[in-house]
Amino acid sequence: MNTTLFYGLILAASNIVLTLVFFFLGFQTDKIAEGRWFGLLPFALVIVVTWLGIKAVREEAKDKALSYGKGVGSGVLINLYAGVIGSIYSFIHFTYINPNFCDYMMNMTRQKWAEAGMSDAQMDAMEKGMRFMMSPVMSSILGLIMTVFFGLVVALVVSAFLKRAPQPVLEDAPPAA
Repeated sequence: MNTTLFYGLILAASNIVLTLVFFFLGFQTDKIAEGRWFGLLPFALVIVVTWLGIKAVREEAKDKALSYGKGVGSGVLINLYAGVIGSIYSFIHFTYINPNFCDYMMNMTRQKWAEAGMSDAQMDAMEKGMRFMMSPVMSSILGLIMTVFFGLVVALVVSAFLKRAPQPVLEDAPPAA
């Protein structure tokens, strides 16, 4: 199996497990306003898995070298594979497992808007746009775009640390005459 696909699958599976854990602990339903720091876990996961994946690509090379471009490309591929799989799962999750997620999110958001002094008309107008953006299809599309973009940023940074120039090949010197 391709190394980038393997690490993409690991990242996707890990994110799916985190999504389910958040759901079963109630952080996507009645406790949606609590535990917002849990949202940082997927970002840490992306950094760790991308690092490990790019490092594995480097170690697979015959001379254990990794150019900056190869590292960035590998990191983006890892996140692209994870993003595609994650987007498919996101659609399934928000269509069948947690179809009321948008309602929970809107209730929490409307409370914050009311505290900020927004009128009902303003809140209604904002809610229409938010509901469109939070639909399962749009969430999946935006999730894929954000995964690849964030993966690119992470790959740019990680590749700077993991790049390694190829070792010079020592040729046998011709015998002295």
